[in-house]
Amino acid sequence: MIAGVAILPSAPLLLEGVAPSSPTGVGEVREAVETIVASLPRADVTVLLAASSPGSSGSESSARGVYGAVEATLAGVGRPDLRRRVEVSVPAMEAITRVTQYPLLRRGTLPLSLSVLALLLGSHHCFAPVAVPATADFAALVGVGAATAQAVEEAGLSGTVVATGDCSAEPGPGAPPASVDGAREWGEAAAAAVADGRLDRLEGLGPERAQRVGAVGWAPMAVLHGVCERSRTNVGLRLYAAPRGAGYLVGGRR
Repeated sequence: MIAGVAILPSAPLLLEGVAPSSPTGVGEVREAVETIVASLPRADVTVLLAASSPGSSGSESSARGVYGAVEATLAGVGRPDLRRRVEVSVPAMEAITRVTQYPLLRRGTLPLSLSVLALLLGSHHCFAPVAVPATADFAALVGVGAATAQAVEEAGLSGTVVATGDCSAEPGPGAPPASVDGAREWGEAAAAAVADGRLDRLEGLGPERAQRVGAVGWAPMAVLHGVCERSRTNVGLRLYAAPRGAGYLVGGRR
């Protein structure tokens, strides 16, 4: 059964010690993340959902999978000292690969977004990290979410499911170079969908619109919608903020 759901941004800045000082507003997001992490119930496995870029062939199938990696690391952003060994749930991974038809990826380390989630969830010890294609359509992603919840149930496990909530690169003072017009409106619309308990409204925000504004959390949140539908639960908004123009959405079970 699914015991809890959450949305957390996967920005490395949210981890203590990554930067000598936090930009204005990041501390508030970090506090919201810590509150949600503390509120998640203990479970047999924590399923992590993050978007993956297309593989070298450019196909969606090469960009999806369940990671059997044993380490989360920030080496990709110059902090190889920030790492943790990851215990993976073999029963959960086998069930998810069987039901979703996602391949099992035998890698030594997790990609950056999944690594950040694993590090943020420091009190959780057993994971099933899943990468979903950012360019898939909404219905397909919702189906993957429902199948993931089904897999956890069929494995006889209790599970929590955590999706990335990185929304957009917004224009404005101090915004990142990649900011684009319409990003603020996209982030506000996504936050409203979560606040209203209407993750189905994410359908109108992607995938092309999400890619245009750099909202890499769209696909994982679409998958989470499928999880919520299957498990008859929902996720509510804890905080939406955009320090330095980067949209961060934090949510927990309603």
